[in-house]
Amino acid sequence: MLDRNSPVGVLDSGIGGFSVVRQVQRLLPGEELIYFGDGAHVPYGNHREEEIVAMARYMFSFLESRKIKALLVACNTISCVVGQCRDAVSCPVFNAVQAGADAVAGIQADPVGVISTVFTHNSRIYPKKILERSPKKVVVLSCGCPDLAGLVEHSLGDPRGMDQVEEELRRELGPMVERDKIQCCVLGCTHYPLVADRIRRLYPELPLIDPAEEMARSLADYLERSDLAREGRGEGKLTIYTTGDVEEYTLRARQVGLERVDSVQFYPPMELCS
Repeated sequence: MLDRNSPVGVLDSGIGGFSVVRQVQRLLPGEELIYFGDGAHVPYGNHREEEIVAMARYMFSFLESRKIKALLVACNTISCVVGQCRDAVSCPVFNAVQAGADAVAGIQADPVGVISTVFTHNSRIYPKKILERSPKKVVVLSCGCPDLAGLVEHSLGDPRGMDQVEEELRRELGPMVERDKIQCCVLGCTHYPLVADRIRRLYPELPLIDPAEEMARSLADYLERSDLAREGRGEGKLTIYTTGDVEEYTLRARQVGLERVDSVQFYPPMELCS
């Protein structure tokens, strides 16, 4: 039975969800967290929909077996198909796309820019959700970045790699800022907040919306309402599972400032049909 001491699950296609973990640890330091990053198949945005659904269900089922009390779907690409996976877990599910749309609805900005993976962009889910939630009709401009998530995944701490990240940002985000004059930008992939400092350096006047912050607040509200917030047991630990490279995940967790990492463990990836 789920109770206050049950863990919270966070999943992502790679290390991008570390941006969500960082926000949850800041807001809810007492919660036990289990993270699953599918590093063997990153980036998800370049896969077919049926593969994304299958891989997502694989991760959902793993976290369900850990008896989590809530699941944060940090991956925006998975958030696009979350309805096809929802039955794989019994707990409440919070997803990045809904969080991003909710955050936009709370501000006055028009036009709004969104940068995301190609799959998320092609789904048009961000414009749809933002327009559903916004009190007035706004213009939503979306850009799919085929290489940015992969560059971020493997370039943290590497100056040459980060130079490539900046080049990609100029190519993909630059036109929306300089030509379309967007008034804010939704970071529609959880990898992107990990390089928010680079974006701010390139475009210092551009407000950034990080869905991770909204997800952490929504989780906190839910746990409080449901009397499931962990209390009185000190700071919660973080256990990380990955289908990718354990050493790389250990390094990236340290680089982005995650706290109380109890262990980083390998978990076998789902096999994809060729």
